[in-house]
Amino acid sequence: MPNHVRASAFVYGGDNRKLDSANRNTWIMFFSILMVGMGFSIIMPVLPFYVTSLGANAFQLGMLITVYALCQFIFAPIWGNYSDRVGRRPVLIMGVIGFAITFILMGLSTRLWMLFAARILGGILSCAALPTAMAYVGDTTSDEKRGSTMGLVGASMGMGMIFGPAIGGLLSGFSIALPFFCAGGLAALNSLMVILWIKESLPPEKRTEQREVIIVPPFWDGLKSSLVVFFIVIFMVSTSEAIHQGTFALFINGRLGFGAREVSMAFVAAGVGSVLVQGLLVGRIMNRMGEEKTARMGIITMALSFALFLNAFSLWSIILFMAMYSAGIGMIRPSITTAVSRRTELQQGKSMGILQGFDSLGRVIGPALGGFLLDIHLNFAYTAAISILVVAMVVLLLYIRRRSEEKIAESAPKSAPD
Repeated sequence: MPNHVRASAFVYGGDNRKLDSANRNTWIMFFSILMVGMGFSIIMPVLPFYVTSLGANAFQLGMLITVYALCQFIFAPIWGNYSDRVGRRPVLIMGVIGFAITFILMGLSTRLWMLFAARILGGILSCAALPTAMAYVGDTTSDEKRGSTMGLVGASMGMGMIFGPAIGGLLSGFSIALPFFCAGGLAALNSLMVILWIKESLPPEKRTEQREVIIVPPFWDGLKSSLVVFFIVIFMVSTSEAIHQGTFALFINGRLGFGAREVSMAFVAAGVGSVLVQGLLVGRIMNRMGEEKTARMGIITMALSFALFLNAFSLWSIILFMAMYSAGIGMIRPSITTAVSRRTELQQGKSMGILQGFDSLGRVIGPALGGFLLDIHLNFAYTAAISILVVAMVVLLLYIRRRSEEKIAESAPKSAPD
């Protein structure tokens, strides 16, 4: 019996309705991921203003985002390893309950140190949710349907990122802390739904006894591999993206005086642009141009959007430039991931782990760097992000040129020996 059939039989009791139960649990999982995305993004337009209301500067805001990313970088592999040993359901429940608790603690914070403590706890607990949900989907779907199902997982998260900022911006008009309590309430409802309806997907005989303390991506192996250019590019792109996400709200507030409502509208535009590009365009562009040229187009689009942010003059210009940014990042990530997956000489899991490690490292460095530069001058953060993207473009262009020369050399007829 195939593995996915055995897993489904375990999850759904092996009765005649197991297919219907599988579909039900899959859709419940999609809805759960949608709510995670909504809860996470509800606070995005509000967090910068909430932090500054407690006396923080841009650097401290960046550090608040950095510590969250750092905790996720450290603890996500631990939770993944733990779910392989004890099953998906308890780890998933812990993750969504962690979301609920930390959002509520953030809403109750009256001192900056309380906000940092809640954010650190959130980074430790919440990163148990999404990777475990993806593992759950992998347990309960066949190899043939796994790719499309994972695509739906990403779409669920993306849809949540569209609705969340709009809700957060609306609620902030009543109270700047209200979006945090709403996000906590959604996470609590999500927890109840998972506890009542989600069954275990990993049977005891499939669990591992491995007890690794932590899984650190082998960066050195990545730097020695032929794919090193993609790892370097994703690190620089991720750093630039994190600079933008950590400073955007304070930048447009300082430049145009906009608040949480306008920031939420920009994030909604970013979510729509990302879903449209990744869902409808990027696959066709890659098939026509190849992964490297698609990534190059994305980097150009992203850098151009940052340059335009420096000259923003109205809300509609901000919304347009934010959509451009999301289109750029929506071309870069799938193309880099596809290139690594197709060309790796390492194991797929190891290669993806290295790629994710370099991506996460950029998210750790970017927010603090952006906040530090924004405190010096309003434009410095975006100037740095553009400069980093220019370096990423040069690295990618040199790689494309070298590959073209290698292909020409390989196709050239070899002269016969005398």
